[in-house]
Amino acid sequence: MRSFEIFVEPELARSRPEILGTEPAPIPAKAPAHRRGAMPPFGDREARRNEVLDLFIHGANVTARVTERHASCVLRDLAWALADLVRVPRGKRIVRFYEDAWELCVERLAESATLSVYRGGAEPTVLVYDREVVFEEVCASVVEALDATLARHPASSLVATELVEARRVLEAARADKCEINEPVPPSSTVAVDIDRDAPISFAAEFSMRPGPQDAAALEPSVERADLHALLVRGRMRAEIRGRSIDLGETYPFLFAERLLDLGSRGLDAWERGQPFFARVEAGGVMVGLRASAAEGSGLPPAALTITPAADDAQKRDRTVSTFPELSLFDVVEAALAFGRALVRALVRRDRTQGGNLRLAAFRRDVRTIGDTLREVRRQDARINPAPESYRAFAHQVRAKQEAATLGGPPSTAAARLRYVQRWRALVPGIDLRSTFLCGDKLIIGAALETFCLERTTGELVWRKPTPRAASVVTPAGIARIAPDGTIELHDFATGDVTLRSWIAPRAGGPCAGAVVNTAGLPKLLIVTEGDKHLVAIDLTSGEARWRYAWGRASTFSHQGALGQHGALRLKRVGKLLYVASGDSALTAVDVQTGAVVWRVRDRLRFCAAPAVDHDTLFAVAGGASSAATLHAIDPYSGQPVWSARLPSSPCTVEGPPLLTARSVAVAVRDRRGLRLSAFDRETGAPLFHTDTPVAPVGTSWLAVDDLLVGNTPTGDLVAVDGDRGGVRWKHALGSTLDSDVPRKLEPVLRSGALFVPHTDVQIFRPSDGAHLGTVGPCDAIPDLLRVDERCDVYVAEESGHMVAFGAGPRLSLVR
Repeated sequence: MRSFEIFVEPELARSRPEILGTEPAPIPAKAPAHRRGAMPPFGDREARRNEVLDLFIHGANVTARVTERHASCVLRDLAWALADLVRVPRGKRIVRFYEDAWELCVERLAESATLSVYRGGAEPTVLVYDREVVFEEVCASVVEALDATLARHPASSLVATELVEARRVLEAARADKCEINEPVPPSSTVAVDIDRDAPISFAAEFSMRPGPQDAAALEPSVERADLHALLVRGRMRAEIRGRSIDLGETYPFLFAERLLDLGSRGLDAWERGQPFFARVEAGGVMVGLRASAAEGSGLPPAALTITPAADDAQKRDRTVSTFPELSLFDVVEAALAFGRALVRALVRRDRTQGGNLRLAAFRRDVRTIGDTLREVRRQDARINPAPESYRAFAHQVRAKQEAATLGGPPSTAAARLRYVQRWRALVPGIDLRSTFLCGDKLIIGAALETFCLERTTGELVWRKPTPRAASVVTPAGIARIAPDGTIELHDFATGDVTLRSWIAPRAGGPCAGAVVNTAGLPKLLIVTEGDKHLVAIDLTSGEARWRYAWGRASTFSHQGALGQHGALRLKRVGKLLYVASGDSALTAVDVQTGAVVWRVRDRLRFCAAPAVDHDTLFAVAGGASSAATLHAIDPYSGQPVWSARLPSSPCTVEGPPLLTARSVAVAVRDRRGLRLSAFDRETGAPLFHTDTPVAPVGTSWLAVDDLLVGNTPTGDLVAVDGDRGGVRWKHALGSTLDSDVPRKLEPVLRSGALFVPHTDVQIFRPSDGAHLGTVGPCDAIPDLLRVDERCDVYVAEESGHMVAFGAGPRLSLVR
């Protein structure tokens, strides 16, 4: 009997639970890169039955569990791989299957060869590893399989053409095979030792051969994913709280991968305030992790269960070991330590593994999860011992703003409003996020140009060719931040560039920032730079005043766990900039120096922008499909005032906290819509939690006096009492098609009147919901709504239509 045999047979020749087809299934468009690059199956237009592949090693069918309908393609690729190996005394080739992520690895060792069959992906499966066979018998069996397959296909078919060429190349290589002059290098023992100082530690000992030295394997310009090189097999043991456990014969790298993934998911669940329990098979070892959602200032409790790998040679019983009183942080740290030590051992023994993409991805996960663990373990909360200077400055600015409000235009809430169209314009490729009302000018950004219009007449003041960029209004002009990090400041009057600066481009999320334009402070533009920095650009000189690094650089994405929380949220009040970067810290930064003034830490992540009113800051920690806590904090010292857990957990919070005269409310999403939870602003005592949804998901809220006014995407305007939770008034604006719903539904409060975007713009009095008028007729959907101090209305539609309306004379009753 040969040590290796291969058969390609029609599907009917062997009982397989598959459906016969006339065409091979095409490779999916989103298949992995190594499969997209492989030669496609033969003749998609050729009508033929599916084929199955059988590999026998020492008489055992090792591919009985593998479903492969394109067996001829695998046979062809194997013939080409063997033709390469015949020419070298030592080398390795990997043949990838087409139906699933199965791989066949052939490694030549002089006159012999080793075969491995395994499946890659997130959960690898090893069927055969390094089974030794005679290399010449492998080549002979492949030639016989080629002949048998050719006998079943017409000579003119594409199948036959490809197989004939593969057979010819393989036979030519066998006829001109190289001489074996060098011995096979022996395997060496590699050990990863126990860390006696750690409460949880893992060790491994395995044998490893040097990597192949053929030219294809040593090409420095190409990096490849090679799971086979990491499938070293050896004995492992664990030491947990002084107790040693023999884990048996296993695959240390697969164990390290799965343990790291398990620990990171448990850590993510703990950050979300949720319990966690999961069991995984890690290279043959069953590992279970349970972590509770209990709150407290101590270490998060966890329980670990380990079932050693089956050892048929010793007939050892797989006894389950349970360790109930551990720390989740210690489990994650043990996974990180073992992963780092294993990577060092593998690369030290075989330098070519530095270009292994599978190992590079694992090292990247180790670094990212290590950064995350350090971040959540930080105890760097800080209280500002001298908050009075910041408090006095904020009070002074607020007093000036209140004085300006008292001297502003009279309220229009008591009069009906009439509007007439003043002008309209068409802006191709309009960018609504780059459209601003700036004094007597309207700045409109587009895909290729930026326009400036006179707001009353609509006349063109200037136009400049500009690429698409993020834009922000500053006191010196329009600042445009390009994707490559270029910052250009355009003058309001002429559109000319008056200042240029450069920052590192941001790749980890959208650009965020704040503008400092207050008497007594320098004129600054504070924007995100790179992956983890804020930089303050002086609007006078263009120089960087300071640079601040926040939390972790980026969020890892295990099972999509943290990838959605990388957005930075900023809020500026007076001399302080409040930064919520999606981690467990809420930080106040001095806008003049960039110094950290205070910092608050929570177990949950601060993902939403805080809200500040007078002497209290309100921020939500969590609320991203997790538990959520509302914090009240002194905005100048960072001293916590009170905190309250939202009643529904886990939950998703929409938007920042909503502040009324007496309460602070939070909109919470559930499967049926949005609920409101309100708390007393002074004490944090619960005021109400609506039992049923008050509005659908996607509603935009605005707090007006003691009301919470919501504009819904379904065409309703609802006002909820901020103290009791009852609906004060409600208007049905009319049903709309999905395509007619404005992109932004935020109501605008101006001169005591509430301007509500719908298919048109409706105007209401907030106190009692009285209808004051309609802006129009307007055939443009108000995707963007702007209202100036004279209550003139400007509407922009995403299609590029821009319409301006002027308020007509108002009639009021004189008593």
